[in-house]
Amino acid sequence: MLLLFHTLNSGMTLIDLKSNKESCSHPLGKLTSYITNDGSISLRSSYFRESFHSSHGAKTEALEKFIYPAELNRFLEIKKVNVLDVCLGLGYNSACLLEAITDTPIHLSWWGLEIDQRPLKNALKSRSFKESWSNTVLKILKSIDISGQWETTQSDGKIIWGDARQKLALIPKSTNFDLILHDAFSPRKCPQLWSEEFLYRLAEKLAPNGRLITYSTSAAIRGSLKRSGLLLHSIIPINEERSKWSSGTIGIRPIQEKNSYTHSSYSRALSKMEEEHLLTSAGIPYRDPSGYSNTEEILNWRELEQKNNDLESTSSWKKRWEHT
Repeated sequence: MLLLFHTLNSGMTLIDLKSNKESCSHPLGKLTSYITNDGSISLRSSYFRESFHSSHGAKTEALEKFIYPAELNRFLEIKKVNVLDVCLGLGYNSACLLEAITDTPIHLSWWGLEIDQRPLKNALKSRSFKESWSNTVLKILKSIDISGQWETTQSDGKIIWGDARQKLALIPKSTNFDLILHDAFSPRKCPQLWSEEFLYRLAEKLAPNGRLITYSTSAAIRGSLKRSGLLLHSIIPINEERSKWSSGTIGIRPIQEKNSYTHSSYSRALSKMEEEHLLTSAGIPYRDPSGYSNTEEILNWRELEQKNNDLESTSSWKKRWEHT
């Protein structure tokens, strides 16, 4: 095994950079582990040429972009929450969620979608990852890995391994979600899970006042969520991300066309700048009508559509707002 420590420009430190003998047929390719700035472990996919998390921290990202905006206190009175985790990965989002409801009356019913079991397996081999969670949460993560399901007095869950586009249909039609955590690789790298068709199907699975939460601020993604009937809010950047105009997006299923969601310390209504972003060529969606298209096909269709439209260019939009 070749061990190499090297600090990247992004601030991440790669570890355990070894010759990977695993077949490239794996959907995520070779996986390389690294330590993020908050000390939590993450992975990089050779297939997508992208990391699972931002450099400032895998666990920090899960909390700031998914768990805090979920505002779990909303469920203390009804004492239950149904959650769908799209792209479980190493399990940070759901593990943080499970820790957050510990010592509360909230019962969690959980479904997960993930194409590759190796990220969770790799995480569970890491001492630092295992030390990040309580024994209860760690036991649940191990159950997901071994049997694909778990059940305790406070929570129950089941994961479906495979392409989320097809596997979503295996979740019972009667099951709707209060929270959908959408954490796929970026739209340019994995447009299959950001297509207008897939996002529409996710939006259909939201319960009234349910929230779809994602780190993406893409105009294409926000536009698709809006056309799916969701009300959009922007996640307010905190800590190291304060210089950004947004840290993510919340799509809310309105109750009888009335938005019961109010401003919070974690999110706000889209600004005029963000609303206008949706009207530029960047807002043209990713399309995958069959649900089986590959990355190249989806990107080519979008590029062609972007070349043949009369919408304002993204560069023009940026220029109008760069001094405001």
